[in-house]
Amino acid sequence: MIIGAVILLVSALMACPLRAQTASVLPNLADRGTFEISTGGKPVGTETFEIKVHSNQIEAQAELEMEMDQNGKKVEARTTSNLVLDSKLDPVSYTWSQKGTHSSQLSVDFRSSPAQVRYKTASGQQDRRDFKLDKDVVILDDNVIDHYQLALARYDQSAGGTQGFRAFIPQEAAPGMVALKFLGPEPININGETRTLRHFVLTAEQAQVSLWADDQGHLQLVAVPDSQFQAIRKK
Repeated sequence: MIIGAVILLVSALMACPLRAQTASVLPNLADRGTFEISTGGKPVGTETFEIKVHSNQIEAQAELEMEMDQNGKKVEARTTSNLVLDSKLDPVSYTWSQKGTHSSQLSVDFRSSPAQVRYKTASGQQDRRDFKLDKDVVILDDNVIDHYQLALARYDQSAGGTQGFRAFIPQEAAPGMVALKFLGPEPININGETRTLRHFVLTAEQAQVSLWADDQGHLQLVAVPDSQFQAIRKK
């Protein structure tokens, strides 16, 4: 649905153990910031996000502004997303909307079984779908950068290794599997400064995404080498 669909994680079956964060208390996920997004070394947009921790829920809100060239035409879009998780990081609800050259929207209610997904396409058509999703499914929607930070929060650092997670991409109506692997601390240059960050790799069937986070789990850099995609947190 979104222009360019820069990041597309397609369903895959990973040969790795399934793990889920089982902490009974809310993790310290509160964060806010802005990512500068580029493809092929050219800036194409920004994502401004905020993750709020409430008494029994986590709410991740983001606003993405993008401007890209498609077949010689300038295409603009402004999208907003709102993901609500419970205290175990399981999804409760999700809404997404896009305005610009193409407009569309969707909403997902994960409280029902099966999960109810409602789409309004760019042509104005209504589409209603139901998906049987596991309660602990990880939401990784197209081009929503802060979702990767929430995915990292599910990684069990004490167990290490490659950990598999059930995932769902709302814009693509695609359930499947992804795997997270911690590669260790790594010096990396960001915004002209060399920092030692925790390097993870998220893998799906047709995409491999490198993620770098600080010791608090706050995402600093996202890179997809195959598509020359980068999202760098601004200072």
